[in-house]
Amino acid sequence: MTARPVIGVLLGGTSPEREVSLSSGTGVAEALEAEGWPVRLYDYGTAGEEKHGSVAARLEHALSEGELVDVELVFIVLHGGAGEDGRVQSFFELAGVPYTGTGVLGSSVSMNKWISKSLLRRAGVRVPEARLWSPGNPAPANIIEADWGAALGWPLVVKPVDQGSTVGFSLVESADHVPAALEKAAAYGGHVLVEAYIPGREVTVAVLEEQALPVVEIHPEHGVYDYECKYTAGKSTYTCPADLPQGVTRRLQEDALKAFDALYNRDFSRMDFRLAEDDTPFLLEGNTLPGFTATSLVPKAAAAVGISFNELCTRLAEAALGRKGAPI
Repeated sequence: MTARPVIGVLLGGTSPEREVSLSSGTGVAEALEAEGWPVRLYDYGTAGEEKHGSVAARLEHALSEGELVDVELVFIVLHGGAGEDGRVQSFFELAGVPYTGTGVLGSSVSMNKWISKSLLRRAGVRVPEARLWSPGNPAPANIIEADWGAALGWPLVVKPVDQGSTVGFSLVESADHVPAALEKAAAYGGHVLVEAYIPGREVTVAVLEEQALPVVEIHPEHGVYDYECKYTAGKSTYTCPADLPQGVTRRLQEDALKAFDALYNRDFSRMDFRLAEDDTPFLLEGNTLPGFTATSLVPKAAAAVGISFNELCTRLAEAALGRKGAPI
């Protein structure tokens, strides 16, 4: 029997989602080892503020020092920051090392919610209306009331344009609270998205190798699926498959597949929707590296069609290995 290639599981990183990544990466490593894959864990980040290019710089040093010399595949389980925006992917492209998941372009455009909105609209996928605000520019009261409030309605969603896991997120009920929300979102170093809030249900659709998996409905304790509800035990419950009319389920899955292609995704990703009170779906964002523990949403959806967590990890590893020797 031919020995399986060594997989390097890249986890941790330096983004605000570091702790989630450590949990995901550990789970992936355990699943791969249970299936007979030789695995090594690599954490080239530390907790704290991310410096541009720091993870890639550490990876370059690791490669030059021979730390990755016998690794034939990298399973990327970084969330947010350089791990999800294409920078780490570009490093492995240049190094010629196969890696799991979406490539450089898809990672970059999916991470930027403003750019992805444009691509999604072109693909015929409905998204919430929004405005883009640049830190350092004024946001006078007349703009907040006459443009943002009048056009988008209250409450408003305010969040960084390129973070995940609702990092820096605020749901703002009135104009008086907008400046503080802008400041909170801008603290993460980029532009800020001001978006219409869609009352309704929170649902998500995972796509695995061009197949839309069953819809998952999320029931957050707060009514909004914020960071606390995502990562605190007991703060949210889930229904999979979601209890929805067949036509609504089909529309969500069709939109997820359209988005997967429009955002240049590969192997797997997760599309997060708000389902309005009239059952119209609005796509909030695509996640190319969503949470990936055995109880995370993508594995839940896969399990609903008979794909175990161990099998899911193996399928993603094999998909990446299939690109070895070909343009990545």
